Amino acid sequence: MLLGGKMPRLIIWSECQFTRLALKEIVSRKLPYVTEVMFIGSDDKVNLCTRDYLIIDPSGDGFHKCYEFLNEHNSILEPERVLIFSSEVDMLMLDLLFKKEFKFLKKKRYLPEISSAVEKFIQLKNLMSDEDVFNYKITKMEEKILVMMMSGLSVKNISNILKLSVKTISVHKCNSLRKIGVDAKSSSGLFFFHKHVVGNRAVLQKSI
Repeated sequence: MLLGGKMPRLIIWSECQFTRLALKEIVSRKLPYVTEVMFIGSDDKVNLCTRDYLIIDPSGDGFHKCYEFLNEHNSILEPERVLIFSSEVDMLMLDLLFKKEFKFLKKKRYLPEISSAVEKFIQLKNLMSDEDVFNYKITKMEEKILVMMMSGLSVKNISNILKLSVKTISVHKCNSLRKIGVDAKSSSGLFFFHKHVVGNRAVLQKSI
């Protein structure tokens, strides 16, 4: 694990103070050999390198800031060194947007489970048991439309771009939202991208 005799940095990104405190306690007790730990939020600047480990909590109002942070460092991130500490829906959204399979840890876990998972993460081991594996069974078209929705495009916009009827796009939209457990009537709360400038062009290039 030690590269050149020195443990790479562990960077913890979260807007939640409770998450920071819990992870700080876990690292200090379970991972005393991790000597360089940084706790950062959206207002902090840090230059990541490929050897860094990143634990990131995108929950709540911090999701769009998390996206911007990951997008800024996307070219140098190694997915196996990124742990998303969140809900399954947050994880799915980030996987679709970045086309990378980051490691994932559900927030609603007991402390010993979280502690063990963080240790496995640092050791670059598999975190998930067979019971933890989730599969929304989203089709390629549903995935494409989901990403385009997250970029801020309306059903009509997507219809024009993909040359499909509004009804067809709406069906795919409703199916994808149903599969990830989101009520279509309240989906604007999840797909926050229409309120933020987050690089629509880059997102669209990945999805089309």
